[in-house]
Amino acid sequence: MTPQLIRVSDDAHLWTDRYTANLVAGEIFAVQEQIANQVAGALDVTLLEPERRRLAAKPTDNQEAYEYYLRGNDYWLYGTDDPGDLRIAIQMYQRAVDLDPDFALAYARLSRLHSIMWFFFYDRTQERLAMAREAVDQALRLDPDLPEAHESLGAYHYHGHLDYDRALAEFAIAQRSQPNSGDLFAATGFVQRRQGKFVEALANLKQAAELDPRSTFGADEVAETYALLRNPVEAGRYYDRAIHLAPEWASAYAEKAEWVHLRLEGSTERARAVLEEARRVGLAAHPQIAYAWTLLEMWDGDYQQALDRLAMVSSEVILESQFLYVPRAQLYAQIHGLMGNRHLERTYYDSTRSMLEAGIQQLPDDERYRSALGIAYAGLGRKEEAIREGELAVQLLPMSKEAWRGAYRVEDLARIYTMVGEYDAAIDQLEALLAVPSPTAVPMLRIDPTWNPLRDHPRFQALLEKYGN
Repeated sequence: MTPQLIRVSDDAHLWTDRYTANLVAGEIFAVQEQIANQVAGALDVTLLEPERRRLAAKPTDNQEAYEYYLRGNDYWLYGTDDPGDLRIAIQMYQRAVDLDPDFALAYARLSRLHSIMWFFFYDRTQERLAMAREAVDQALRLDPDLPEAHESLGAYHYHGHLDYDRALAEFAIAQRSQPNSGDLFAATGFVQRRQGKFVEALANLKQAAELDPRSTFGADEVAETYALLRNPVEAGRYYDRAIHLAPEWASAYAEKAEWVHLRLEGSTERARAVLEEARRVGLAAHPQIAYAWTLLEMWDGDYQQALDRLAMVSSEVILESQFLYVPRAQLYAQIHGLMGNRHLERTYYDSTRSMLEAGIQQLPDDERYRSALGIAYAGLGRKEEAIREGELAVQLLPMSKEAWRGAYRVEDLARIYTMVGEYDAAIDQLEALLAVPSPTAVPMLRIDPTWNPLRDHPRFQALLEKYGN
């Protein structure tokens, strides 16, 4: 093995050496420990006792179980974007613990994936949440001091119950033995964002990105936080870093186009350049890219082109994330409404209504469904029902409970109020969003046709003036 020490800023090779060892089946961890100690000695680094214990720790005696664990890590490589990959990762971790029921580290990772499946709406069942708790409890029974187990328990409290205090307490326990863990700095930042502590979150997420400078997701998380703080320059810089690290990853292009150039700058021209870059690497048909491109064309006033972009998506739902649930029919309805095609507008809103009413039968507390259904009712002229659904969505997830996702519900409520003619109520919601870090920004309000009915309202004009500097 040839370990190297490389300065990230300029790729300068500061140190390298070569180590040779005879690898005997089942002794890979002993070799890892030996080489790590030799490297530490060569660099004149003093390892503290917790670090020495971690180097000497053997997560499993079963080589096959460890291989499945590593496969699980590989399938988790792209974070939370692909539920298919996450399900395969879960299968790999489950196979690892089946082969070695004492494999605490694999149980910890298994718990993390179950929690993620719940939080990102890939499987919003109580059974999934119970599996997350069962796996982390098993990890802690096997190894009460395992930092990854405490990290997973923190993730369970955060993802499963929005219990931020208990989550942060578990992350702090893990950090005692892993003071330089980028994952733990990031986890703390994630929770702080949901608490509305965006400046504190940014500091932790930047530290995580510095500790793992080759992490696409680390760069992306910093970019998202800068965008919420309405800093398009720094957000754009970190999105560029994410794109450079993983040119095939659609999310960074879509977020840079929508959040930086459309929402924060109001520039359809710059957004188009980013999406063209995504097209050149084969991502034009990706749902996130198609959604951003549809918004761009719609906000640019080219409604036929918006319809053409939307036609590239075959799925009934063009965007489904922890923040938004956007049926394709909803966008068709909005575009046809802007074009004056009232019959088609109503037809598509009714299709959206039918889909969402069925979804709410299965998940009545899904605040995304409630917001989207409120928009559909508003499009159909069902004013009271529209307001009821929009307000219920905010009640289910207020910003005081979840500052980031809650902001989307408030923006949707403002949209519903605008659609049904309650303009002062809509402006009240927008003002609440502009007063704090949120995805809502003045340049977006200036060009998004959603807000056309407010254009001549004196309070709306005063709002843009107040927050537009």
